[in-house]
Amino acid sequence: MKFKKVNKRKLSTTQQIKHWFKPFSLLLALSIIGWNVYHYNPSELLKVSVNWTIDNTFLVDQKTLEEQIKPMVNELHQLDLHGIRHELEQHSWVKEVKVKRLLWDTIDINISTHKVATHWQNIACEKDQSNNNCQGYITTQGILITPSNLFYHQQNQTDSSAIELHSAHKPSKSNLLFNDYLTYQKTLHKMKIRKFIRSNIDSLIIDPNISVILGYNQQQQRLNNFIKIYTKLKKKISLKKLNKASYDMRYSKGFTLKY
Repeated sequence: MKFKKVNKRKLSTTQQIKHWFKPFSLLLALSIIGWNVYHYNPSELLKVSVNWTIDNTFLVDQKTLEEQIKPMVNELHQLDLHGIRHELEQHSWVKEVKVKRLLWDTIDINISTHKVATHWQNIACEKDQSNNNCQGYITTQGILITPSNLFYHQQNQTDSSAIELHSAHKPSKSNLLFNDYLTYQKTLHKMKIRKFIRSNIDSLIIDPNISVILGYNQQQQRLNNFIKIYTKLKKKISLKKLNKASYDMRYSKGFTLKY
């Protein structure tokens, strides 16, 4: 049997490309692997990627939170999801934190912030400027957030429309103040409280500009009396006058009305 010799010089261009393709591909792959090994950085491999979701960036700054947990996400093998959640919940404006692992090197953090219900101001600060607890915000859960955490006060453009609660009492009594405000607002129903002032007596400013003095006792009964009187007066006096009047409900057998 005779074998026919292949003359490499007679190979076509396509055949020559196929002949050299495999060794060239192998050489290229080895070069890429060698380059990656040379530039390999173990810290990059162990770096944790964090996906952030924050429902209100006016209240919570992502960069601040990143710095807060930075020491806890440097080591992948020591990643403590419960510890990260606990650390983030120390932020005054953070209400709830959900942390979950998406991939071996990726975690997802979802931040729910407190909702502002009212703006609180300490009347005592008008006389004593050395008092640091002069203002703050009360959340919908009745939590008072004061001075150093007033990021919302500086950033939120709707601040001027916030309901105002003014009190001469200590900040620790803000929860009682807030609960009384809710009770008064429920009684007034559609009439909206704009300002609630508590010094030695309780007073309300109701939209558009109605002043109601309730005194220091029987406030709920006096507020009910105001509603009845206001309803009757609407039939006799123009709303233009009634809605900028002052009602003093502290009298046992009546009230005073000033336009």
